[in-house]
Amino acid sequence: MTKYLYLIIVLSCFKIYSQEILTKNDIYAKDSLVYKLQDNKLFTGKVQNFKHKTHLVSEIEFIDGILQKSTVYANGEEVVILDEDYYYEKSPQIKKKIRYSFDHKITSTTYYEKNGNKKLEEEFKDGVLIYSCPYSNNKKNGTLFSINKNGEKNECLFENGKLIKHI
Repeated sequence: MTKYLYLIIVLSCFKIYSQEILTKNDIYAKDSLVYKLQDNKLFTGKVQNFKHKTHLVSEIEFIDGILQKSTVYANGEEVVILDEDYYYEKSPQIKKKIRYSFDHKITSTTYYEKNGNKKLEEEFKDGVLIYSCPYSNNKKNGTLFSINKNGEKNECLFENGKLIKHI
């Protein structure tokens, strides 16, 4: 009995929002916001794209009509996330792009400035940083760090896209 009472208290303390799942035919965009065709209200939820009705290919998330995130999937024996893009608020500009290997052991993340220029690239293998490179104006700029397949660490200094020296 106390478990149920506790559950009721916890649920009443939080606002619970149900997310709608629609298709691209159920929404429309106006002034960089997305609305539901059904009632012309700002859309909060997910828009899913399927191939052959059961093969989930991609998903786009909106909150109050604002694009938040897009996800691309691979379908085999199970659904696997391949790419995730996170967006700047009220902008179609990507803030962060994450790419995964099929087994999710390697994760590659690219960060972008609001103007679309690449800011930083990082790659992790089994949670360990194996590559990092800062950018300025879409050119390598700063210390590039990497670990090769033999486990050896390498560092190079770049300025405005040009290799200055190996460290």
